[in-house]
Amino acid sequence: MRHTQRGFSLVEIMVGLVIGMLSMLVVLQFFTNAEARKRTTTGGADAQTAGAIALYMLERDTKMAGWGMEMNGFSGCERLFTYCDGRNAACGGGAEGPLSGLTFAPVLIRDGANGAPDKIAVQYFSDPDVSTFKLPSNAKLRDTMPQSSAVLEVNTTNGCRENELMLVSQAGSCTLMNITQVLETSLKLQHNPGKSGPYNPTINYQRDNGWPAYTTGARVSCFKGAANSPVFKREYSVKSNVRQLVRSDNTKTPAVVDELVMADIVDLQAQYGVANDGMQDVAAWVDATGDWAATTPARWRRIKAVRVAMVARSSQYEKAATGQSCSATRTTDVANWSSWATFRTNAYPSDWGCYRYKVFETVIPLRNVIWGIL
Repeated sequence: MRHTQRGFSLVEIMVGLVIGMLSMLVVLQFFTNAEARKRTTTGGADAQTAGAIALYMLERDTKMAGWGMEMNGFSGCERLFTYCDGRNAACGGGAEGPLSGLTFAPVLIRDGANGAPDKIAVQYFSDPDVSTFKLPSNAKLRDTMPQSSAVLEVNTTNGCRENELMLVSQAGSCTLMNITQVLETSLKLQHNPGKSGPYNPTINYQRDNGWPAYTTGARVSCFKGAANSPVFKREYSVKSNVRQLVRSDNTKTPAVVDELVMADIVDLQAQYGVANDGMQDVAAWVDATGDWAATTPARWRRIKAVRVAMVARSSQYEKAATGQSCSATRTTDVANWSSWATFRTNAYPSDWGCYRYKVFETVIPLRNVIWGIL
């Protein structure tokens, strides 16, 4: 018996190839859509995680604002007299003269101009990395201090140590100086100028710049400052060009500048929560502009809280619909990002609308200020 073997004809092969290619296209299209959705979901989750961690770090440090601050000693400084010899890194170096920008405000907000992110500086009066702190002493002058004097006669030297700082205050005037020697037996604190006293001016400088002389009963507070500043400070800011939340920290030795806290953070807006004089409840929220651009003692005593709005961005680029721009599809959403903050996307990159965003808000009470009953 003869058996005839037959294969596929050319037409059958071509039809099979077409069917296989169509099936492959359908599978690839499905896989591409599924992968895009996965990347979008993953990118949104990454933004959620980045924003949550960044806000936690900022909130933790801000809650401690004023750590180690004995309120009565610093809050009455309406006129602050300071000096840096310009040679010693311990007081910032640079030109001889007053310490630039020194304030005893527990928290400072610097408003970002033209839509730029705000900056938040948190100040401490004891090392925040140490779980215990030494309260400033409660010494008082027991004799009038001549303006040219390099020694203070006090009623006690308890809590005062050499190479630390002291703040003399009376009737709204405050003078910051180094303690160069503690004479416990005679109850005296020396504040000589020179290498060991970079905050101590010469007699001529005091006279020429109207430094005050203090009388019997003036308060003397002794405390330890940071390595390069009278106060410990951590400042949070956003580097918009690389989308990073960074922190400068002088509580470390040497001080850290622009330490990365979290990536993919694009904006930070903040406001002061201020109370009426003598009260503790927040009565109004204000931007750090106008009268609140510089917090005088009368103003920073009223700051009881800070509220923050932070924007995190996913790393996944998403194309806009055909015939539309990315920004056009997102502009209407920006107004709803926050219940109070205003975000100006003109400061963002031109393709800002091609990404997904997560916005975080919180209110941070300044517990050390509130407990201090300022």
